[in-house]
Amino acid sequence: MLVHPVFLIFLVPLTSSKRTPPKYTIDLDQHPSQRWNQVIKDHLEFLPGVVEESNYPAPYTIHSRTSGPSNTQNPYFSRKYIPKPLQPFVWWVASKVDRFFSTDTRQELEGIARESGLPLGEIVGLNILYDIAAFDRRHIFGLGCTSIVAQNEKGEIFHGRNLDYDMTGLLKNLTVHVDFMKNGSVLYSGVTFALYNGILTGQRPGAYSVSLNARYSGAYIDNILMEIYTKFKRPVSFFIRDVLEHQESYTDAVDALSNTHLFSPSYIIVAGTKKNEGVVISRNRWSAASVYQLNMDANQWFLVETNYDNWKKQGDNRRITAIQKLKEIGKINFNEKSMAEVLITSPVKNNLTVFSSVIQPKNPEIFDSFTWVWD
Repeated sequence: MLVHPVFLIFLVPLTSSKRTPPKYTIDLDQHPSQRWNQVIKDHLEFLPGVVEESNYPAPYTIHSRTSGPSNTQNPYFSRKYIPKPLQPFVWWVASKVDRFFSTDTRQELEGIARESGLPLGEIVGLNILYDIAAFDRRHIFGLGCTSIVAQNEKGEIFHGRNLDYDMTGLLKNLTVHVDFMKNGSVLYSGVTFALYNGILTGQRPGAYSVSLNARYSGAYIDNILMEIYTKFKRPVSFFIRDVLEHQESYTDAVDALSNTHLFSPSYIIVAGTKKNEGVVISRNRWSAASVYQLNMDANQWFLVETNYDNWKKQGDNRRITAIQKLKEIGKINFNEKSMAEVLITSPVKNNLTVFSSVIQPKNPEIFDSFTWVWD
């Protein structure tokens, strides 16, 4: 999360309760256009909030399953996150780029648009929001996250994740936990949002887990050039889901996430199942700027990433607070409860935190038991 110091007073969390997000199965053997139907149907009551955020005018009706207004309208998020001169191009891209996606991805998006009644361009725009907004924009108060990888004295790996976002109230009602099934078995899992078929927080059971934190680097023209170069085929949330689906091992996942060209800069955090299998990949658009690894032999038993390069000055206190808490707890008996304790410490958890997850790929059920939406 990118935060000006003047805003830090607002990041102290108020008294809040937690709940488990609803759980769904996405059957990858089913036709892509039908996979998300139940998720959308169960969340229709919350979709008018998306329309309001997107500033769609009357007489558009959310439940009509009609095509809605023209896809060329500028939505709320483009006015907030994208420089004004660039907005016409960005929204045109959002309404056109689905043709470059894989067949499965495109058909899933078409099915989500059909069931929600929202225009396809709006659905695409929501799914590529991170990619078109990830440039150096320190004056904007917006996207963010905290991700932690830690291992205890036994070499057991734990992955902690807080997702922070400034549309917090809306996203809390849309947060879902999803198992992606293939041939009757769970291939991978993720915490995501209704209307969003990408993955920013996920696990391949028994192999590895992945989370993405926003990184703001370069000018917005860099994003445009990479979008053109990659032919719009690789929004980061779609790519992470593709890695979870096709890369079977921690090593292969780290290699793909480090070296594949992407639209936008990012921090990608990966945890495995064996000693020292934990890494923070600070991504440029072309490749990794840094790959920072766990190293128990050097007493580097944890890694903490927020939204700043770990080799530079931090812009807020989330990372230093998490580090202090990890040192206080120590590695001797560190476990999933210890990680949860770090995640709920203020300002690591703040009133922009949508959900928290603790993941241990070696024990996949922990992802289910330790994921909470904060109300």
